Amino acid sequence: MKLRQNARELVLVELSGVGLLLGEIRYNKQTETVLFALEKSAFFDLYFPCSVSFDQQRGVMLQPHVVNAMTTSSIRVQRRRVAYFVLEHDIAPALRSQYLLLINQLLGKGLSGGKQSPPTDDDHSPDGGPRGGGSRLLSLKKLRDKRSGH
Repeated sequence: MKLRQNARELVLVELSGVGLLLGEIRYNKQTETVLFALEKSAFFDLYFPCSVSFDQQRGVMLQPHVVNAMTTSSIRVQRRRVAYFVLEHDIAPALRSQYLLLINQLLGKGLSGGKQSPPTDDDHSPDGGPRGGGSRLLSLKKLRDKRSGH
């Protein structure tokens, strides 16, 4: 059985030689915690890293890091290059909302009401069911009709 990354959290990290990055760390919540992934594992993946900068007039600003132009998934970070990190619940709400807005614009998705991070296929509630209480069964006929515009 292959373990999948089924949990995620925004994290602000300072990497030596790179600077401040805000991105999403994903991990398997059955075998590890976000702290384990950041402190104990030799490497971790940072999805959609954004550079954090400060402008005198506009304040804190996020911009997609140049590495996003070269990859479609994530970057692998060596833990010993991390000077410090800040977990999602301690990141300023304005910075979190800027990140989510940026992701939604670049990925062409509409804003989902109140979600802390962008949705993924394996985003399930703790009881194993999909979030929102919807059915886990999909009708292929309805899906086909929806795609064809009926």
